[in-house]
Amino acid sequence: MLQPVILAERVIESIHTQVIVQTFSDRVLVIVTQLKKVGTLIQASLPATIDLLDAPPDTSAPITTLPPVHPSIDLTYLFGHAPSSDHQSLYSSYAAQIATLVWTSDRSSHTPVVVGIALKLSRSPEGLSSTDRTTFLQVMDWIRELLNTPGAT
Repeated sequence: MLQPVILAERVIESIHTQVIVQTFSDRVLVIVTQLKKVGTLIQASLPATIDLLDAPPDTSAPITTLPPVHPSIDLTYLFGHAPSSDHQSLYSSYAAQIATLVWTSDRSSHTPVVVGIALKLSRSPEGLSSTDRTTFLQVMDWIRELLNTPGAT
């Protein structure tokens, strides 16, 4: 069972980052912000008939090993949009992976997860940068830690 509210702050790649997790009766809200606002809202849902994990998690795996995202996840942009097509792929990856972390932390639930994402843009002219990847992995490790998902330390 998830805690009703989780509030946390951390510096990731020299940027102050906040995570808020709020559990409601019909869904879970997770906000990841570096801009002190909700940002783009994306809902992730999964049919109740889908089994997320057939095998038990490998708790000896490094923390950066994330649970696999199920291909049946449905992502719906509720409000806002990513600043570019590269960032839209990144935001979708955030929403799908965060939802998977929520679902694997509470194995009995397929509750829809609404993810708010407001990230500072990388200054890379080639689209996404290595900093974007590093930030993604650090945020996922941190959320897994906050949710006490298997594999967290």
